Amino acid sequence: MISVAMAVYNGEMYLQEQLDSIFSQTDPVDEIVIVDDCSSDGTMDIIQDCLKTHPEIRLYRNDVNLGYKKNFRKAVSLCRGDIIFLCDQDDRWFPDKVKIMTNILMQNPDIEVLSSSFEFMDSQSEVYAVKLRKGMSNNNMYLKPVERGELHNVSFREFCSHNYFQGCSLAVRKETAGEFLSNWTDRLPHDWLIALLASHDHGFWFLNIPLFFYRTHTGNTIGVPRGRKHEEWVRLKFAQDMLAVAETIQKIWPEEYENILFCKERIEFCRAHIEALKKRQFMKLLVQNLNPFYRELKTGRARVMDLLFCLIPRGKT
Repeated sequence: MISVAMAVYNGEMYLQEQLDSIFSQTDPVDEIVIVDDCSSDGTMDIIQDCLKTHPEIRLYRNDVNLGYKKNFRKAVSLCRGDIIFLCDQDDRWFPDKVKIMTNILMQNPDIEVLSSSFEFMDSQSEVYAVKLRKGMSNNNMYLKPVERGELHNVSFREFCSHNYFQGCSLAVRKETAGEFLSNWTDRLPHDWLIALLASHDHGFWFLNIPLFFYRTHTGNTIGVPRGRKHEEWVRLKFAQDMLAVAETIQKIWPEEYENILFCKERIEFCRAHIEALKKRQFMKLLVQNLNPFYRELKTGRARVMDLLFCLIPRGKT
């Protein structure tokens, strides 16, 4: 049984296009679980209209706004399928997305979570490309080169630093979905937690074939600070995320954590790094450049920008 977990909120502009792409799959899905997070636009009208001809839709509406993390958790919890596809409200799936990913999961029982690549499209549904950087793949989101068409295992340690794959790219087995629900925390985005859980058992795999259009528009950046505050937010965020991951590992696997030295060291580094950034401690950041976790966390250019950030007088950000 194949499920789609879709969390929606004020998605009237692109929702119909996304739903049509799901309805048009060469291998149809068994259910589309949609959880509306108190939309105030025409989102509910679009879904109600689709329900007239698509009984596979199961619609739920929250009494209060939960936010995207809790809303996705609820959508996943309501799915009954053996494989669950996570779905955003504003993308567009390729016709063979479900068929290709389901076949790979059926043929490879050790794969717990499968991610595909994607192509970009803008707010007008126009497709565009980005220049691929050397040593990267998945439209520069993944910091390793992977040949097109290759099925690649992504390690647990890689997810201790960054999340490389959007939730909307994932197909998740129900067993891993159950682990996600049991270990849920709002400290991490839902997709990062799923990736962490699957990769812990060597079960996260990346298929370097684009299987959906990922839409970029102004709504993607809601909640991100602007101006100089944005610079401070970005400088801190990577270390704060790494710290959240290490502390999540400590919570989920406490006995194993005691033997994972790099997790303990990550926590120590992140706390010192966050303090150095907040206090604009130039020399401490300069010394931290010798730490391998810093090079894992940020590129050389970003580390230089951290140093320049420390030279900005406090109160100017």
